[in-house]
Amino acid sequence: MSKARPNSRRNLDIAIERVSVERGDPLRLRTALANAIVGQMLPSGTVKGGGALKLRYGDAATRFTRDLDTARASSIEAYIEELERNLERGWNGFTGRVVPRKPARPKNVPEGYVMQPYSIKLEYNRKPWLTVELEVGHNEIGDADAPEPIMSPDIAGVFVELGFPVPDPIGLMPLHHQIAQKLHGLTEEGSARAHDLVDLQIILANSDIDLILTRKTCARLFAYRNLQEWPPFIRVGEGWEALYDRQAADLNVLPSVGEAAAWANELVSRIDAAKMR
Repeated sequence: MSKARPNSRRNLDIAIERVSVERGDPLRLRTALANAIVGQMLPSGTVKGGGALKLRYGDAATRFTRDLDTARASSIEAYIEELERNLERGWNGFTGRVVPRKPARPKNVPEGYVMQPYSIKLEYNRKPWLTVELEVGHNEIGDADAPEPIMSPDIAGVFVELGFPVPDPIGLMPLHHQIAQKLHGLTEEGSARAHDLVDLQIILANSDIDLILTRKTCARLFAYRNLQEWPPFIRVGEGWEALYDRQAADLNVLPSVGEAAAWANELVSRIDAAKMR
């Protein structure tokens, strides 16, 4: 006989606290679960960024992130309308609503590249539970066209422990697009994305990468955005040391941001050399 899911928001949080005794920080676990729940209701497209890596590799193997970043395969209006319908319909007691937020205005970044931010106000049994910070981007060079349906056994196992069914696989952005976007983000003017050094190490440690395909995608993305040239050089930026240390804590990655940047520059060289094979 299968375990019954919690019958109230309070009992849900108590169950998560109990499970987190062996798995770590309950806030971190709740956030990972909430992102996976919203992922059950996303329209066509892909999940990207740190949230995608968590859904691919599991909670313990990846850094903490509050955001859920996506690339849409439709217009922003159609995407949000479908998301609102799906959230109203819900998933196993979880429902929600979409609240728009004001987009950022990064320096030297064309408006078309700016992510559209929303707060997803999740409820459990119609009681407020948790907010997921969703950022929606457009389809860049086909990064939303071929989602890879994946659900980490680690995260799926937590749902089962709590009495829920195993969530469906969620469409994740292919890794060659993820790598290209992270290398671009690291080398933008004034970048504060030291966490991408952590993510790149996690990707390379856990997946076999097609370097030739990745090189083609990197060259296309850098040309498409037209902000810096491929291949780039990664320099440690102001404040990166503290940012890196915070995101790398308890993960199997290089101990210092300087070592991580040197490793990433070697990765760029390996990717760029793949064009000659």
